[in-house]
Amino acid sequence: MVLITACAAPDPTPTEPSPTEVTQARAVKAAPPAPEFAGVVTSRKSSVISAQVQGRIEAINFGTGKVIKAGEAFAQLEKTELETKLAQAKANEDAALKEAGGYGSQASALAKTMTAESRLNKLGVSSRLAVSNATGQYAQAAAQAAAAMARATTAKAAREQAEKDLLRSSVTAPIDGIVTNIKAHQGEIAQVGTPLARVFDPSKLIIRFAVPKEYRNAIQNGQRVELTIEDNKRVVGATVSSIAEAQEPPINFIVVEADIDNSKLTPAELTVASVGRVRLADGRKAGG
Repeated sequence: MVLITACAAPDPTPTEPSPTEVTQARAVKAAPPAPEFAGVVTSRKSSVISAQVQGRIEAINFGTGKVIKAGEAFAQLEKTELETKLAQAKANEDAALKEAGGYGSQASALAKTMTAESRLNKLGVSSRLAVSNATGQYAQAAAQAAAAMARATTAKAAREQAEKDLLRSSVTAPIDGIVTNIKAHQGEIAQVGTPLARVFDPSKLIIRFAVPKEYRNAIQNGQRVELTIEDNKRVVGATVSSIAEAQEPPINFIVVEADIDNSKLTPAELTVASVGRVRLADGRKAGG
């Protein structure tokens, strides 16, 4: 028994675990989410509706978000003062024309007298003094007629301007589009050039968004981006069309514009001034 025990195989020697041995499943690191940037919807084509004459605003005919056609009256200014100016301009023009006509008739008559005196002088019937007097009277009347006609011309220009001003009391839209940024209110006095609102062309919508400079290399012209509007799960595609490279050193971002694909939008689905989030779709260009 002793020999049997002595010849038996010895117990295996305990070993330390290998420091390189995998003892549990490795944790898979999730890919970082695609960066998103805040953006606002605007239009590549827009125009300001502004007052061309001074006047009190009697009415504003369109509200924010309403469709307006070029030439339609966005607002109406009070016309009484403009109508008074037009009536006065017409009266001044009429008076100047009558004055010019009177002096013209007088000059025409004196021209005949001057001609007759000249003929009589040649026949020895009239004196040179009579010819000189007739010539002087004609010259004076002709000068008065010319001055009156100049006043009539000035009065005509004033009348035409008053007519234009009266028409401009109706403040019209310069282009077709959507009314936004209304800054005027009924009862206010609009000054010449005062912006009353802005019209955006909805067929040329773009998204403008700010991109931190550390992401500059991740975006390029022609790249596709995806726009998600707040309170709307719909994702809208757009294509980068402009990257503002030049920024002041303290500004740590660049401004990017992307053309929105309007063909897949329903009417009024996307409006100017809508705020949303922009995500880079991928590194490829549109159509790639």
